[in-house]
Amino acid sequence: MALGTLSLLGLGCGSPRYDVPRYPHPAGSPAQPVALLPPPAQIETLDEEPPARGCLWADGQWVWAAQRWDWRPGGWVRPPEGCRYSPPTVQWAPGGEKGILYYRPGRWYSVTEPKVCPDAVSCLPSSPHPDSPDDPERAGAPTSS
Repeated sequence: MALGTLSLLGLGCGSPRYDVPRYPHPAGSPAQPVALLPPPAQIETLDEEPPARGCLWADGQWVWAAQRWDWRPGGWVRPPEGCRYSPPTVQWAPGGEKGILYYRPGRWYSVTEPKVCPDAVSCLPSSPHPDSPDDPERAGAPTSS
């Protein structure tokens, strides 16, 4: 099934100097049907340097959870070793009367193997990264693994 990219999610306002590098999702990466397009990304402003060496800024993003879009704010993270990040995407595919909209969440993928990596670790130990299952605001939200 051919999928055409309609839009990228999570295009935030981080400084390119500190942004997590972005790569396309690997062929065959899982996608789920969603009912509607996400809202525009929210603006996030960085006023500081990374809190520690090796930390990068992961932009906030809309996440499809419980049949609606939830905003996950960005944060300073330490990328998993040997992995690269693919940001969330939504894509239309043929089907039904109007087509089917598919969502791929942002994920970390291994550079050397066809597998999903663990989520990035927050650089701020007092507050888990929004992608962390330990974040109380994510209770019940899907994980990226």
